Amino acid sequence: MTGDIDVKLLRAFVTVADTGTVSRAADRLARTQAAVSMQLQRLEGEVGAELLHRSPRGVTLTEAGEILLAFARKAIAIGDDARREIEGRRLVGRVRLGIVEDLAVTRLPLIIADFRRRHPSVEIELTSASSSDLSKSLGEGKCDIVMADPARFTMAPRGHLSRQLVWAASRMIEIDDEVELPLIIFEGACSWQDRMLASLAAAGIGWKIGCRVSTFATLISALRAGLGIGLLLQEGLPPDCQSLNGRFNLPPAPTADFGVYLARDPSRLVEECGDFLRAGFEA
Repeated sequence: MTGDIDVKLLRAFVTVADTGTVSRAADRLARTQAAVSMQLQRLEGEVGAELLHRSPRGVTLTEAGEILLAFARKAIAIGDDARREIEGRRLVGRVRLGIVEDLAVTRLPLIIADFRRRHPSVEIELTSASSSDLSKSLGEGKCDIVMADPARFTMAPRGHLSRQLVWAASRMIEIDDEVELPLIIFEGACSWQDRMLASLAAAGIGWKIGCRVSTFATLISALRAGLGIGLLLQEGLPPDCQSLNGRFNLPPAPTADFGVYLARDPSRLVEECGDFLRAGFEA
């Protein structure tokens, strides 16, 4: 590898790595797929190594790609910080972010990490709770940004996000086609569960309670133990569990909706952090 690497090539590489496909990266960068592919080829030529494994389903990083990705993120963050410092836009302070547990298994942690790398002087305080509790915390001024179920809020969200759920169960579960389906049921209010039960009723599928749970962690434990069927985000499916979509005459799984909510009269820091998280999650 000789000479300096163009930061534009690094940014294209990081965006492809984050989104998983060249087409999504192109949309995010407002470039054509051909232009992004050419940037990747130039970068591989400059470093003298293949950075990505390409397939019809997307791209994955090679060993060289994994190594370069960490350095590329740092280089981009340093450049962005320098630009903000010159422009007088350096972000400093604390952001109290509240999320529902389910989001911990999505790409949200990577987005939070990216924001933190870009703004090293920002302290992020992360908490997890139910959507109802997060709504209360936001109203009481205990959170600056909340990402949770819109059904538990009376205010309009700053952004609205949807993710497809899957019917999930242990790979070892044994279900008799002639008996009611055992379900893992959340105690308390849950809009996903309301839609799940409504879809089963509409499809004429009988069910029984296989296990009651109160947290996301206990839901995962119940699934892995084979105590019943539940709903999960695709990203949260454990290796020893499977998607049951299309089996046992199950109707299509509902979607999970999340709203991004900001505290009343948010600071510039909270505004920028909220917009960054929303844009990253939508990508």
